[in-house]
Amino acid sequence: MTETLSRPAEGPAPEPPAGVSLDVLRTGASVALWTTVVGLLLAGLPVLLAWAVEARSGTAASDMVRSVGQLWLLAHGVSLDVPGGRVGLTPLGLCALPLVLLLRAGGRMAGQCRPASPRAALWAALVVAVPYALLTALVAAFSSTAAVRPSTAQALLGGLLLGMVGAGTGALRRAGLGGRAWARLPARTRRLLPAVAGVSGLVLAAAALLAGAALAAHLSRAAELAAASEPGVVGGLALLLLGLTFVPNAVIWAGSWLAGVGFAVGVGTSVAPSGSQIGAVPAFPLLAALPEGAPPGWVGPVALLVPFAAGALAGRRVLRGLGGYASLPRTVVEAALVGPACGLVWAGLAWLAGGPLGGDRLSVLGPAPLRLGLTVTGLVTAGAVGGALLLRRRQSALPPADAPDLRP
Repeated sequence: MTETLSRPAEGPAPEPPAGVSLDVLRTGASVALWTTVVGLLLAGLPVLLAWAVEARSGTAASDMVRSVGQLWLLAHGVSLDVPGGRVGLTPLGLCALPLVLLLRAGGRMAGQCRPASPRAALWAALVVAVPYALLTALVAAFSSTAAVRPSTAQALLGGLLLGMVGAGTGALRRAGLGGRAWARLPARTRRLLPAVAGVSGLVLAAAALLAGAALAAHLSRAAELAAASEPGVVGGLALLLLGLTFVPNAVIWAGSWLAGVGFAVGVGTSVAPSGSQIGAVPAFPLLAALPEGAPPGWVGPVALLVPFAAGALAGRRVLRGLGGYASLPRTVVEAALVGPACGLVWAGLAWLAGGPLGGDRLSVLGPAPLRLGLTVTGLVTAGAVGGALLLRRRQSALPPADAPDLRP
């Protein structure tokens, strides 16, 4: 009786250590399977619509399903070997679909791995990404035909990378660790990243306006290209959905045009402010926006002003982030870092937005990543350093805030 009364009250049960149980692994596999199935259905909607109305083609349902798998694999950066060449042009708009689904999957798994920590978020991403990569490789194996052969190794790697990025970001957001990770970054990095994002955002916004205006100016030509294959109402809707998946690619191409580098729409072609050399192009409505001939001479310098001005604004932002007075060497160094960082970003964007679309003439599509990266580096560096120096000069010319007012 005495021992019973004197026994200390039991506290709350301790939380399980960060790790993965068998139930969590099962949940991760089921979430990955659900993400894959939903992604395949949504990504294959244009193919399903075209197959449903094209009864005269006699395409078997199994071939249609393989076509859906091949399109879904392209969204993961998987190249398709075809007779005489390779298809490796990733529809970036379609790539956003599995990323969104993986974000939700990672957030769901973050609730299963406790306590909330970076290690638990990593486990949450892994238990989704690993089975997702295996499923992607399985889709690649199933989608292979005598004419179209996806790379199983690329599918495994692409599924793993996309799964880690999407599920990892979702897990960090669900666990509320994004702000903590940002606070641990060096101060210079916290000043640099918003400046780089601002430059890229401004250039992408200007590029989107340019691409939209070019397509609007050639709308009748786009309608002719769309009607060339007589798709009908449902087929036209499928063609529209397919075109929307390549809109981000077109915006990045337009950004390369603004930088003066331009892009290619085939071997031996060039579309740039200095002029365009275009041969025969596929009957794809989005390509109706391609300009013809050389623009007026003033267009090139005005186009280059966009990344230069964006760099100038970024340089001013970096200097303000330093707080107070900054020495001349530090001002130049901090501002100059924006250019190479933006160059790396745009080289990566060019690599993602381009690729082959078969063999022979269409084996080269999109901007040249190295050339675009170097050009953006030079333009943004010049703008950032110039903008920061102008702001520094203006700040040094102003009287201190505590100076006495000597005006009569």
